[in-house]
Amino acid sequence: MDTREKLPLWDSNQFKVKVQKLDEGDYTTEELFNKAHAERKSGIDLYGSLIQGHKRFSAEIQRAIEKDLDFAIFVECTKKDFIAKKFHGGYRLKVGAKILRKVIDTMNDRYPIQFIWCEDREDLKERMLLWFVQKKAKIMEEIENGEITKN
Repeated sequence: MDTREKLPLWDSNQFKVKVQKLDEGDYTTEELFNKAHAERKSGIDLYGSLIQGHKRFSAEIQRAIEKDLDFAIFVECTKKDFIAKKFHGGYRLKVGAKILRKVIDTMNDRYPIQFIWCEDREDLKERMLLWFVQKKAKIMEEIENGEITKN
């Protein structure tokens, strides 16, 4: 888990969680470090990253692409709720639904990343764990097929 993660998904007292600075994303696993990283965003965080912090957010995504990372952004609300600004703090935001939809669609078109929209925090945790299991299985298959070497 990244050192700057403000709302950790897992309690480090309950689970074995290693905290260190990650240049891209908030979460990874030991086996997937620098191979697959996940970013966690609440609705308000994503809004801020797309609207006010767009350059910084785009630079983070670009670094992930340059490092050939599988990179996914897990959002703690559905796409429909995000666009309608039905998330904590969304009611006071100025940018309208049409622009939010356009920004999301442009990010999806421009970058080889996934936005994974979740119903809530628990759904996000489950989906992220499944995503990591799938990425690990994909890498293991590539190693077995000789497509990549284990390192």
